[in-house]
Amino acid sequence: MKATNLILAIILLATFAGCKQTNQNNDLITVDVSKSYPQKELLLQDFMDVEYIPLETTDEFITQGFVRSVGKNILLVTNRIIDGDIFVFDRKTGKGLRKINRFGQSGEEYTQINEIVLDEEKNELFVVNYTARKILVYDLNGNFN
Repeated sequence: MKATNLILAIILLATFAGCKQTNQNNDLITVDVSKSYPQKELLLQDFMDVEYIPLETTDEFITQGFVRSVGKNILLVTNRIIDGDIFVFDRKTGKGLRKINRFGQSGEEYTQINEIVLDEEKNELFVVNYTARKILVYDLNGNFN
């Protein structure tokens, strides 16, 4: 009985010693939307590094410029329309390196480009095709892997 009382007393002391009072400031921030605040101009360059790369435009490399993936050396760009073209550009110069188009219905082709993930270490690109429920892997020359 004495051991039980001793253990109970230790547990109670530990419980009370662990309790402390803290003042939490749970004030909500309110914004008066009817008030006129001064306009502040924010520049993207203030938050991150911005790089402007003019892309080469030739008869072969005419694109609507929808950037899908940016690597250290390569930019992958598609058109906004579903034509299957994937343009590979040099990131430093903006020069068009090649155009890949594996648009079609076979098992090695895509019917839609929802996303493109670039793996520069393995020189591969992953084309995500939601409607076909596939992720297709190609090398940077457009060969199916």
